[in-house]
Amino acid sequence: MNPHLLTLALTTPLEQLLELPNAVRIAACAREDLQRFSAEQLQRMLASMDAAITDTVTLAQIKNGGELVDRHEQRDLDWFIEVTNQAEWPRLRSATATDRDYLRLLALYKLGVVIEATADTPPGIIIRPAVDALMESLESLVLADLLPEPPSTEQIIEDAWKTGLTPEPVAADEVRKAQSKAVRRAADARHASNRAAKQKALELFASNTYRTKEEAYRIIGAQVCKAPGTIKNWIAGIPKDSPPK
Repeated sequence: MNPHLLTLALTTPLEQLLELPNAVRIAACAREDLQRFSAEQLQRMLASMDAAITDTVTLAQIKNGGELVDRHEQRDLDWFIEVTNQAEWPRLRSATATDRDYLRLLALYKLGVVIEATADTPPGIIIRPAVDALMESLESLVLADLLPEPPSTEQIIEDAWKTGLTPEPVAADEVRKAQSKAVRRAADARHASNRAAKQKALELFASNTYRTKEEAYRIIGAQVCKAPGTIKNWIAGIPKDSPPK
């Protein structure tokens, strides 16, 4: 993740974002919600998020095979959701930040991607990669707003006294573990589906003749229910004369 793109999203005046749908809303809301962090803290948080995503991708590659798992198969948002469901994440993230803060940070970062991508385009013209990044930015912001605000330690203790109960850390830990296992199972199923689609796409590409690569991407994408761009990325990583594994 390029720190310059986060700086762009933090410093670009709102009036310069008027041509980009929802960009003013994203920038204003995320900046306000993250104002308790300094620019340096936000850059460190971005670096820790990037490192955690990289580690998650590496683990998936070790588990499933490097040629079947690629970081660009999923959005950074999708990878980060997997990161947040790992037991190691609370230890790696900033002690003063929540997952909601990281999602807002990701929203800003993706807005920076859009700002840079549209810098040299005519007003009102947004290229497809910028549209994708803008949608990911908005989705990250909305998801942050949907997450419940984690209660403070003081609030947990106060609620326990009010109900005449004491906190049950063991039971709570078991619940978190069960939730984490369920999310991991869902993530594994999603990865398995992606791997099966990729395997099928490579087999189709190797066993058929297409007039152009673009035609191959469209036809194969329709057959395995994936976007042509995804098929292009899969095929680009495998030499055409290599037999599918």
